[in-house]
Parts: sequence; C-alpha cells; structure tokens
Amino acid sequence: MGITSNKEQVIYTAAMEANQKEVRKMVMNSYQDMLDGKGRDYKDFFSELESRYKSANV
Repeated sequence: MGITSNKEQVIYTAAMEANQKEVRKMVMNSYQDMLDGKGRDYKDFFSELESRYKSANV
C-alpha cells in the first residue's frame, strides 16, 4: 500500500493516531478494572481455555 499524496498521508496519520488513542483508552480501562479487583485469575482463565481445546480436532 503506497501513500500517493500528502493528503492521503495526513488521513493515514490521523487514523493511526485515533487508533492508538482508542487502544490506550482500552488499556487504561483494563488497568482500572484490575485495580478495582474485577476480572479473573489468569490461572483459572487459561485452565478453562486449555480444557476447551484439549479434545479439539485441529
């Protein structure tokens, strides 16, 4: 994908910045959830996930 004009580069850069802001917002929301004690223990999560796929035909 080649950017052919300055206008396209500005649009692309703006889209990337908007995406990065959204990702940062989601990370900070997740971090706040962790501080609030929400969520699941990672051992329980991965144990459940592993049990789903142990007998799966891959």
